[in-house]
Amino acid sequence: MHTFTHQVTVFSDNIEKRKSLNTPYGMTKHMVGVANIHTPKTLPKYIGQSEILAMLNTAKKKSYRDYILLLIMSRTGIRVSELVNIRKRDIDDGKLIVRQGKGKKDRLVPLEDELNTILGLFMDQLGPRDKLFKLTDRSVRNIVYKYAPDGFDVHPHTLRHSFAVHCLKSGMNIRTLQKILGHGSLTTTQVYLDVIGADVADDFKKVVW
Repeated sequence: MHTFTHQVTVFSDNIEKRKSLNTPYGMTKHMVGVANIHTPKTLPKYIGQSEILAMLNTAKKKSYRDYILLLIMSRTGIRVSELVNIRKRDIDDGKLIVRQGKGKKDRLVPLEDELNTILGLFMDQLGPRDKLFKLTDRSVRNIVYKYAPDGFDVHPHTLRHSFAVHCLKSGMNIRTLQKILGHGSLTTTQVYLDVIGADVADDFKKVVW
């Protein structure tokens, strides 16, 4: 009887410990983290091309630097930490070299013709090692937020998500998008397929039979 009571007490103690870790019984906190590592709680938030165009038009009237900044982010999908480290030497022959991006890896990001031409003019007076923008991550966030359309909460990563969704909707191969975004795992990029799937479901509801 004493042994049985002791076993029940130990079992109860273990249950309470699991509750305090906020993990399912039978799984360690580390195991739960691994199980959920590629399961986002919410889909990435993005804005459409019409909202991005509105941001660009407003910025172009107020600050050409801000216009260039928004243009780069919306048409390359680079991270804010990568943006603030771009130097003139990193842009060459229609490509942007992202040096030491996330995971300390370099990658090539193609530049569409209009952006490539505009950047060439913008960088004309810069030296090879000069940065395009002498800004901090926080400064960039404030700039992006400043030009957000009414009713939209836009952050730098919102532009990255918007770029990804627009590319996939336009027919880009998902593995190509993975390379452009610098994702180490294809699973990370596949989240955007779920976004498009949600859009399709919403659009289907608008059909009148």
